[in-house]
Amino acid sequence: MSGRRPLDRRQAVGDDRLLHVTDAMFVTVAAALVFWPVLNNQFVNWDDPDVLVNNPHLGQPGIAAWAFTTTLMGHYQPLAWLFWSRLDSIFGLTPAAFHGISLAGHIVNTLLVYVVAARLIAGRLTPDQRRIAATVCALMFSLHPLHVETVAWASAFPYVLSLTALLLAFLTYVNEHVAASLVCYAVSLLARANAIAFPVALLLVDIFPLDRVRHTRLRRLVIEKVPFVVLAVAAVFAESHAREVATLQEVGAGARLTLAATAPFVYLGRLLVPLRLSPLHPLPISPAIEVVPLLAGAAGLGAITVAVWLLRRRYPMLIVAWIAYLALLAPVAGLTPSGLQATADRYVYLPGVVVSIVIGIAVAALFRPGRGRQFAVVAAGLVILSALGAQARRQTQYWSDSIALWTRAADLDPRNDVASYNLAIALAEAGREDEAIRRYEQTLQLVPDHDLARRNLAAIRAIRTERDGDRLAAAGRLDEAAAAYSQAVALDGKRLHARAARGVILMRRGRIDEASADLRMAFDGGVNDPEVPNALAFALMQSRRPEEAIAVLKRAVAGHPDDVNLAHNLARILATAPDPRVRDGPLALRLALEVRDRTHGRDPRALDTLAAAYAAAGRLDDARATANEAEAIAREEGDSKMAEEISARARRYR
Repeated sequence: MSGRRPLDRRQAVGDDRLLHVTDAMFVTVAAALVFWPVLNNQFVNWDDPDVLVNNPHLGQPGIAAWAFTTTLMGHYQPLAWLFWSRLDSIFGLTPAAFHGISLAGHIVNTLLVYVVAARLIAGRLTPDQRRIAATVCALMFSLHPLHVETVAWASAFPYVLSLTALLLAFLTYVNEHVAASLVCYAVSLLARANAIAFPVALLLVDIFPLDRVRHTRLRRLVIEKVPFVVLAVAAVFAESHAREVATLQEVGAGARLTLAATAPFVYLGRLLVPLRLSPLHPLPISPAIEVVPLLAGAAGLGAITVAVWLLRRRYPMLIVAWIAYLALLAPVAGLTPSGLQATADRYVYLPGVVVSIVIGIAVAALFRPGRGRQFAVVAAGLVILSALGAQARRQTQYWSDSIALWTRAADLDPRNDVASYNLAIALAEAGREDEAIRRYEQTLQLVPDHDLARRNLAAIRAIRTERDGDRLAAAGRLDEAAAAYSQAVALDGKRLHARAARGVILMRRGRIDEASADLRMAFDGGVNDPEVPNALAFALMQSRRPEEAIAVLKRAVAGHPDDVNLAHNLARILATAPDPRVRDGPLALRLALEVRDRTHGRDPRALDTLAAAYAAAGRLDDARATANEAEAIAREEGDSKMAEEISARARRYR
């Protein structure tokens, strides 16, 4: 007899669970190592500004009501808004926090994919094969470069959150907790309505691998899915009211059929050979039917469907996986296009789970007895998975910032007008104007009627011309500076600084009416330079419009309460305006006294204005005494001309 003790079944189960925990820890660490660089990434100028950076609702009271009613960005995703709002409340608009929640969600999804795979193949493979299948499936899902967009792009978090809830819905369903599954499915749809075909997937797994049709009538299984269908229909209704679907004039029926027929193979190709992945695969500038791709796609769909049907008895997994893949991909395949993309990597985040499970099972089936065979399978698997992980990690760098993102897209496709335009914006914001100009020009070559690119290009050129004007003005070459400012305004009529600077020069040249127009536009546009209202008020006084000059200076003083010149000029006009209806002695006196105190009583101009204010307020003795003081200080400073002017004005106070 052997001295070996029989294996206790409870111990075997415990050991099996321990091995699964070890596998789960391994795939978690692998996912974290590959995607960790996303924590250093910034927000990008692709939806992030509207969704996160400039969204005034995040972190504010009433966010729940807004989240459940808004259709911002063309999607209904209230739970995603609530998650983002909470993050904003805790961390502020810190990119690492928003990328961190996407990474954490992806790691959770990796673990759930492992559990789903292990659960689906329970009893159909050996324990070792089952572990291998689940591990390969989880690693394929977690390390695949095609999923980088979903994890590294902050605005794509709803896809991550939606899949988390959906995988929980699937697990609770296969464990026969239908009510819990319904709740999780509702949560998934409220995060993003991706899994519209989830009831179809549930019915498929009822047939295989759960084999529930052996014990339950198909009719009952179908009826059991009705609540799921109701949720799916409600989600379709909400999403359809939020999404801006392209019209048939924008994307015709032929183009839509071409997209839908080829999309399953496009995504399968990227899943199997993930090379040259672009952040954006745009719709053609003029979408049209493509006969050859359409026919090839339709033929491929038909051929594969027939093949898996014929193999359904020997390999039932294939037909279930194929139908599930097509059903889950259908809503984003291209029949209802929205946005600028023809295909997007994030769209395969959910259908990719199906492909990962099939690959995991296929690899596990190859892992049969025989040390040489097993070694070859393990070695090949490690090489492939390592390559996927390395490619995914490299892909995260392309999402590090807007310039890296769109440079990658433009390098892969020089005719990508969306990439060239967004890259131009990013380069301009980074101060790399020469490069931005080249990218705007490239965009206009691709799309000659691209109005935004044309206006932005003109704005950059206007800014550069405006700077030339500033340099010329600083060098005293005012006529040349005025010409440069005029050119800047011609390029971009919104260049308020150029208008203000030109207005000041025109005023010095005595061209009062032209100066007033420029200065008024700059002042009303919010130019925050005290010289502008001062110059505008002077021009208005020259045009005998004191009421307007006073209104300008009052508004300017309110905006610049510490500016002595503004207060002094306002006091001067209020005290000396020819029209008695315009003069305001008390206000002029208050302002003039403040100016005297802030100039320590040693500025003859300020004292001259104070004397005029005293006179306007009827205090002639104070006016004469203050005027004499101002005259004396002017003579002390050697400014006899000013002293004579002050003396002449003082005679009016007698």
